[in-house]
Amino acid sequence: MLGELVKMKLTGYHDVGFKERTGEEYTAVVNPETYTLNYEIQANQESAGGTSANQSTFNKIAPRKLEFEFLFDSTGALTPTGAAPPRSVGTSEGVWEQVEQLKKTSFDFIGETHQPPYVELAWGKLIFKCKTEKINITYKLFKPDGTPVRAIARVSFVEVINDELRSKKEKTASPDLTHLRTVQEGDTLPLMCHRIYGDSTLYREVARVNKLVNFRKLVAGQRLFFPPIDKQQTVNRKP
Repeated sequence: MLGELVKMKLTGYHDVGFKERTGEEYTAVVNPETYTLNYEIQANQESAGGTSANQSTFNKIAPRKLEFEFLFDSTGALTPTGAAPPRSVGTSEGVWEQVEQLKKTSFDFIGETHQPPYVELAWGKLIFKCKTEKINITYKLFKPDGTPVRAIARVSFVEVINDELRSKKEKTASPDLTHLRTVQEGDTLPLMCHRIYGDSTLYREVARVNKLVNFRKLVAGQRLFFPPIDKQQTVNRKP
């Protein structure tokens, strides 16, 4: 037994917390054959001192991107046996109603919030909270009067994570992470420590790790290693 057929479903929301629904939903006529989840690491391109070459340093992990194709059909030929056909099957509207419902749920501007909706996409174990990046629709089959009765929408959604959750996941300013930074004009070691650790007093430990003879004389383009630091051990090490 393959189990009960579950259709992919999109639900529109007003807020990034996904608590207030817009009232719009879209259920796929036919589930996608495949979908693609894109993962990307974004890097900073920094010039190495004394050379023309650039060196990539980690910046952040970009939001995931989900891409797939929706098939719209109003001929009834693609409706599974025993399943209820889409409302537009057999009507003079063709696939327009299905396309418009997808757009209302995931794309169209909402006057109350002055932006397109947030979207929760659910299909089996895939729960993807996102915003629509783009929808490209190709109309493929037509009635004699030109009404489209079949179409394919190539859609792309970008994952949405609220600021609090993103901060917990990335911890980009955490002293538990290793950082490699290029000194910029005007940088001081205490200032760089404040940016990375949130504590400018850790400059002594960073100077020790990098074997800096004079931490007050940093040179633009110089590369410095900012290691994970246990603040308590650092306090105990101070004279």
